[in-house]
Amino acid sequence: MAERVGDPAPAIYTRLFAAFPEMEPLFWRDTTGSIRGEMLAVAFQCLLDLDGSYAQNFIRAERVNHEGFGVSPEAFQSFFPIVMETCREVLGEGWSLETQAAWDERLRRIAALTFSGA
Repeated sequence: MAERVGDPAPAIYTRLFAAFPEMEPLFWRDTTGSIRGEMLAVAFQCLLDLDGSYAQNFIRAERVNHEGFGVSPEAFQSFFPIVMETCREVLGEGWSLETQAAWDERLRRIAALTFSGA
């Protein structure tokens, strides 16, 4: 993906802010994009290591932390699907049924972590 667009963070956050305009002002201190970049890097790390307890516990804890920042549960839950949608758009024909199935499985598990406290 990076070969096609470089850093995907701007496209992902553009999509996030279009869906949840109230989120953009929360990044007022992120003048260089480093906070967004770090957040995205950690999200990818969690996606790759979702079987580990660290990633599962981190996602649960960040849901609560983000509520403290004023992020609605709906916006928090939408971040990972927005990442997926952006990746799918960038990869275009390179996006396979297997890739979609893997994302669907991870998104299902993340939804269970963030809404049911599983």
